Amino acid sequence: MSAKEHSTETGDRVVDAPAPAVEYLETADFEWTERAFALLERNAIVITPHFVDGIISIVISGSCPRCSHETVERFVDTVITGVDVKRGPADGGDPGDVLEVDVTCRCGVPHDHAPENVAGCGVSFRIALEDS
Repeated sequence: MSAKEHSTETGDRVVDAPAPAVEYLETADFEWTERAFALLERNAIVITPHFVDGIISIVISGSCPRCSHETVERFVDTVITGVDVKRGPADGGDPGDVLEVDVTCRCGVPHDHAPENVAGCGVSFRIALEDS
């Protein structure tokens, strides 16, 4: 495993140290959403929206909150509205105020005990985007 920058459980950045080995585990515990939010605040996860002809596409990239490997997830509004994206009230807001996206690690790094042909460490987490 090569050395690279990653975050520890306490949120500290570590440079030139290998990312800790993480076995594959399908999990969507809220802990990973909380960690993803902390990574968003530090710009270790970046959200890049694109609007073309009324169609929204989003690229979410950065450190996985579980395995710390780089991961990229791409969403296109017409494909994901029925599956991965919810639109609706957030704290009493109007529908459409929040776009919630379920993200799954797709780091491409082999993780022990992963099913055949599965990329990532198995974690899923939610990112909420405010409509602006």
